[in-house]
Amino acid sequence: MDFSYTKQMSIGNRIIDSAHEKILDLINRIEYLIKECDCHALSETFNLLEEHLSDYFLVEEGIAQAINFPFTEHDVAHQYLLNKVQQSKNDLVANNGMWSNTTAKHYSNLLRDCLSTHIKVESEPIKIMLGTRFYDFKPS
Repeated sequence: MDFSYTKQMSIGNRIIDSAHEKILDLINRIEYLIKECDCHALSETFNLLEEHLSDYFLVEEGIAQAINFPFTEHDVAHQYLLNKVQQSKNDLVANNGMWSNTTAKHYSNLLRDCLSTHIKVESEPIKIMLGTRFYDFKPS
């Protein structure tokens, strides 16, 4: 099932929203590769997701600093999300494409739930602060 980015998921900043949409696309790709049991492509896509998350976290931290948003708690949420992605990758790759439908569904749901929680719950405070800025706001 495709997990699509919707307007309701917007944080109110083009840079962050674009990053969230790209992360969602990568999670959808991972879900497809899990179903296909394509371990090699799955590992590569997880690596892309980890790189994208790391880059996105730095950008979001810069935006947070520019608007004087206290970032420590949000940074902990970022590390939790990255750890879940790395743990999922390690678990799936260790099984070398040999996993049950239940396992596949578990990891697909886990990744979706982690990102959904990050966007809808953990990012709500920064969304509120960004509400006073232009959608195209960038830190100087």
